[in-house]
Amino acid sequence: MHKKWLSMIHCNIITLVCMLAMLSSCGCSKPQESTPEDNTEPQNQNPQEQTTDPEKEKPDTNPDRYQRDLVLSSTILDTDVRYSVLLPRDYYENEDRHYPVVYMLHGYGDNQNSWNGDWLHARDRISALETAGLEDMIYVYPMGYQCYYVNKFDGSFDYMDMFVQELVPHIDATLRTIPDRQHRSVTGYSMGGFGAYVLAAKHPEVFLCSAPLSMSFRTDRQYMTESSSGWNNQWGALFGGKGENGEARLTDYYKEHCPYYVFNEENRQALETVKWYFTCGDDEEQLLIANDSLHVVLRDRGFAHEYRVGNGAHTSKYWMDALNEVLTMFSFYMDGGDAWPGRNIEEPRIPDITRDGDGVYRTEDFSETSSLVLVAYKDFNRIGDLMAELSRGAGYYALLPCDLSVKSLADWKEDWQSRINGAKLAIVAIGEAGKEAIALQDLAAKICFIDASLGEDITPVKSCNYVILNTDNGVNYKDMGELYKACKLNDCSFEYRVAKGTDNPQKDILRLIETNKTLFNF
Repeated sequence: MHKKWLSMIHCNIITLVCMLAMLSSCGCSKPQESTPEDNTEPQNQNPQEQTTDPEKEKPDTNPDRYQRDLVLSSTILDTDVRYSVLLPRDYYENEDRHYPVVYMLHGYGDNQNSWNGDWLHARDRISALETAGLEDMIYVYPMGYQCYYVNKFDGSFDYMDMFVQELVPHIDATLRTIPDRQHRSVTGYSMGGFGAYVLAAKHPEVFLCSAPLSMSFRTDRQYMTESSSGWNNQWGALFGGKGENGEARLTDYYKEHCPYYVFNEENRQALETVKWYFTCGDDEEQLLIANDSLHVVLRDRGFAHEYRVGNGAHTSKYWMDALNEVLTMFSFYMDGGDAWPGRNIEEPRIPDITRDGDGVYRTEDFSETSSLVLVAYKDFNRIGDLMAELSRGAGYYALLPCDLSVKSLADWKEDWQSRINGAKLAIVAIGEAGKEAIALQDLAAKICFIDASLGEDITPVKSCNYVILNTDNGVNYKDMGELYKACKLNDCSFEYRVAKGTDNPQKDILRLIETNKTLFNF
């Protein structure tokens, strides 16, 4: 008992020191009030950013469903580990029923109640999804401390062992779970996103699905150039290399846990048994660079996964919205589903528009002060539908079709400008048209790239606004990702989105335009 109390006091002291010292490890987009400026978590968000729709998402008032601060007495950690649970709606009425389990991991500096606290309202979102048809599941929210859900490199805090060897069996023994990997999934935000990845990667025999949300990790280069305080207090303390600089920080223990190294041929058979889903907001500072780079690695190496980039930062709103698809996907796979079809993937709803004899579409109030929009494409056989979808945009403009199999985009520009007057130039570039479009970026106020190839010289200019759209199976995923990074590093205005891809690329392009119509403001 004496040893246990000393351990608890020691852990609390470490926690307090780390919370004060973590001032240089941020992966979030903007510092948040009442949190360390460079923490990896946003925690306290502006209430204006919350996603609760009072008409659709009403508070779950069943007092027996959500149970806070339950205790597991861990032998491995020699301390009590607290966790909270959200039980299914009929848990007490249907005593013969057993349920799938979703483990939901919190971020750095948070605790077992943060998913259902002041800023995140997972309980209410789950209740709304259940009303819409989501199957009943058990949700477990464990305390994760500040350990990134791994075993510390020196063996002083074996959290992952506790999770797999003690917590999961404890949940299966005390709740009516379906106690096998086919009915067990894990998600989490930021630090919890890393936990969702690493627990499933290291223990694919335990989890069927993994969905990291805004996963907190870095590229090798980012780790190598991290500030000394950020590295030593956080990453170095977990993976070794404390006090080191540059490449010496990339220890063997770090590589054993870093997804860039873990997703390899040696681990392929085991990792491919897990259903992977990654998402991150395009307003992140560092984390989207790391997550997008991981997407490229997974595509290059042929690892199946879902990948999404949405509008948002390191915020509760982004993670709450992500649950809509994540939990639905979990339920789909745990119920025996084969290939995730996506959530609310519908046929594009093509509006009726009137075009001139030469294929031009003009908004009703088009004038010489409006924009000329060059719609550049090659081998796209649904040009009428494409123009119709683009007509959803805001502003006053003329859509000018530019078939690059006929002549170059530069020639089309001269041709159209000799016939139609407009104050500004914008470009929509699809596929191969990207290379010719980026060559005209100095002349354009806005360029919208849709799964576009760009070539090797990707240097955006600040005078142009960039819209970058793709699907997670898009052909030009590398170029679209590189353009996003270049815009980020050069402080250029941009919006970046990656959506679910299907086996019909042209239909995907139309859907991308339709679902992101507010970005097509000319």
